[in-house]
Amino acid sequence: MIARITNNTTMYTRFLLVLLLMITSPTAEAADGRPATLLQLYDLALATNPILEGRKYSIVQAEAQQDQARSKLLPQASATGFISWNELNQESTNAFTQQTTNFTSQYQGLRGVVQARQALFDLASYRAYEGAGLTVKQAEQDLADARMSLATDLVDRYLEFLQANDEASYVQSELDLTDGDTQRIRRMYERAMAKVTDLYEVEAYYQTLKTRELEIHNAKAVALEKVREVVGISVADLARLAKEELPPVPGQSDQWVAEAVTHHPAIQALQHAMDATAKSIASQWANHLPQLSLQMAGIYAKNGGFDNRQLEPYTVGTLGLQLNMPLYSGGSVKAGEREAIARFEMTKYKHLQKQREIERETRTAYLNAQTGYSRIASTAREVDARVKARDGQQRGYDLGASTIVALLESKKNLLKSRFAYARARYDYIRSLVALRVWGGTLTRTDVEEINSWLARS
Repeated sequence: MIARITNNTTMYTRFLLVLLLMITSPTAEAADGRPATLLQLYDLALATNPILEGRKYSIVQAEAQQDQARSKLLPQASATGFISWNELNQESTNAFTQQTTNFTSQYQGLRGVVQARQALFDLASYRAYEGAGLTVKQAEQDLADARMSLATDLVDRYLEFLQANDEASYVQSELDLTDGDTQRIRRMYERAMAKVTDLYEVEAYYQTLKTRELEIHNAKAVALEKVREVVGISVADLARLAKEELPPVPGQSDQWVAEAVTHHPAIQALQHAMDATAKSIASQWANHLPQLSLQMAGIYAKNGGFDNRQLEPYTVGTLGLQLNMPLYSGGSVKAGEREAIARFEMTKYKHLQKQREIERETRTAYLNAQTGYSRIASTAREVDARVKARDGQQRGYDLGASTIVALLESKKNLLKSRFAYARARYDYIRSLVALRVWGGTLTRTDVEEINSWLARS
């Protein structure tokens, strides 16, 4: 009955989840022509991503192991029933006549035993139970770390699409201008006002842009496919970045590092793992100690005595204390203790390695974010300068003071600077997300903040 109720609850939960995905999925939202937002995709990924689902079952597994460890401290009861069909053949000798007679009897035997045991002192099992509880906490922190990694992955793939989309718009704009220039230079050539080499250069530049356009469209499709892998549903379009002025980097480097080494889920998970292995050492050591338990038993027997001999029905009730004192087990207890110590040392050095990694990555993310914020302004000024250079070359070419090669080179440089400006903005957002992830502070609120920078129109 309990299993049936659990299965029905699971089926009902899955039904609600499927219904929720049908309502809030990007495919359903696309019906009104509005692209999906980052927050929608993030919630969808949290509900369907297989990595997170696997982590959740790691918690279930750890909780089951904790219950198994606790069960050794709780009362244990068992019942045994035995029924037999017996045939007794017995010879008897008369002491006076020395005559031997055979006695044969067939009868049914019945025996029932109910036993109960309650541990009174079992330090090894108690320490194992404490260690299992810490393993549950470790699994929970691993899940939190996986959630932050999922957010990083989703944001990176989302911004990869936006960057390709911006580049596509820049290339399309340049294609429109170049097409007009090609028509104009062709008319000038027909009037002998431009050289044929100028026309060839412009046409070659136009084809270069068309090739670049193909590459960018492929990059957009690949980025959408990467997003689909994370969220599990095909996405047709994504909301664009609409915020012009991005916020500066918050806090100081040392503050981020101090927060990271204290609150990062990976650090906390390894700390719980260290504590669990310490409990394992204590549990192994406790195997040297005696174990005391309360034993209770009730026996009913009918023709179920020694060798199933025929006896009148009887009942026996027993209450006693059982003391188990380990003396020698071939060295297995000491070997288990050494193994637990080795696991503790291994976990300790993993903790130290992860701490150093987080310190390095947090400082690196902070420096990248600081540089990225300055790079946005720098690339914006570069775009302004390239626009002026392009306009100057255009006027020079119209007046015959500049060549078509110099004009096209200035256009190429302008297009590259626009690509660099778009990449700088998206790289800065990536750096902000990486800083919060390595700092161990990334939450849904942070995703909501980034989502507020997007426009669905």
